[in-house]
Amino acid sequence: MIKVPRSIMPNFFTMGNMFCGFMSAVLALYVKDFTFAAWMILLASFFDAMDGKVARLTNASSKFGVEYDSLADNISFGLAPSALIYGFFFHTWGNAGIFISFFPLLFVSIRLARFNVQLEGFDKSEFVGLPSPAAAITLATYVLFAGMHFPQGEIFPRVLLLITVAVSVLMVSTIRYDVLPPFTFKGGVFQAILFILMLVVIITAVIFPKTLLFPYILIYVLSGLGRFVFRVGLGKGLRKT
Repeated sequence: MIKVPRSIMPNFFTMGNMFCGFMSAVLALYVKDFTFAAWMILLASFFDAMDGKVARLTNASSKFGVEYDSLADNISFGLAPSALIYGFFFHTWGNAGIFISFFPLLFVSIRLARFNVQLEGFDKSEFVGLPSPAAAITLATYVLFAGMHFPQGEIFPRVLLLITVAVSVLMVSTIRYDVLPPFTFKGGVFQAILFILMLVVIITAVIFPKTLLFPYILIYVLSGLGRFVFRVGLGKGLRKT
C-alpha cells in the first residue's frame, strides 16, 4: 500500500485557497461579477483557516507549508482584493486607480515576507499587524455591502479609498490583533459567553451576509486600533504619575 504523506492534506486546503484567489481575480477583471469575486475571497479565507488547523491536527506543520501558504495568501489576499477593487471602482480613476488598487498586493507581500522572516514556531498567541485575510475580507465585504446599500455617489469612492489605505497600512503596522480562541463551552463562564456570542454573530451573518459581514469585520479591525490607543493613553498616564 502506498503511504500518503501527512503534509498533503493541509496542502490541499492551501491549493483551494490559491484557486479561490485566482478565480476571484478572473471574475473581477474579466467576468465583472464582483459579488461572486468577493465571495471567492471569503471562501479562500475559509480554506486558509482550515489548512493550519488540519496541519496541527495531523502534526504536519512544516516550513514548506508555511512558505506555500504565504504564496497562496499573496494571491488570495493580495492580488484578488487588488483586482476586485480595481474592477469594482478604481478603474474609473485611470493611473491613480491602478496605483491605489496595487496597495493590498504591495502591503500583503511586505507583511508575508516579514512574517516568514520573524516566524518562531507554528502557533501564535497574537498577530502583529492586521492579518492579511482580515484585510482582504474587509475589502470584499465592503464591496458586498456597498453594492447593496450605496449608490455610487460621492461618499462611495471616498469610503473605499479610506478603507483600502487603512487596511493596507494596518497590515504592516505593529498594532496587535487577537487570535480567535477555540470556541467551546469548556473553560468557564467567559468561554461559554464567548461561544454564544460568536454563535449569534455567525447565525446573523449567514442570514444577512451583505448587510452584517462588513460591520462585523470592521469591529475586529477597529478592536486592534482601540486597544493600541488605550495602551498609548495608559502609558502616558503612568509616565505622568
